[in-house]
Amino acid sequence: MTWRDILINFLRDALRARTRREILLKELKEAYLSKLNAETALEYAESVLNYNEARIARINKRLADLGEDE
Repeated sequence: MTWRDILINFLRDALRARTRREILLKELKEAYLSKLNAETALEYAESVLNYNEARIARINKRLADLGEDE
């Protein structure tokens, strides 16, 4: 197969009408990727929340310790 044949086949495939099945499969793939991105964002947000809760607890403990010393 020559590069011309490859190019013609690529363009023919790219410009042809998609079947309903192909459209639905593409949409399903996009939905899965979107869900994974949302789960990743949720995990990140939960880790930030946990970090800040631990930070607040640590700072409050140090403030309480300072109150006893002063």
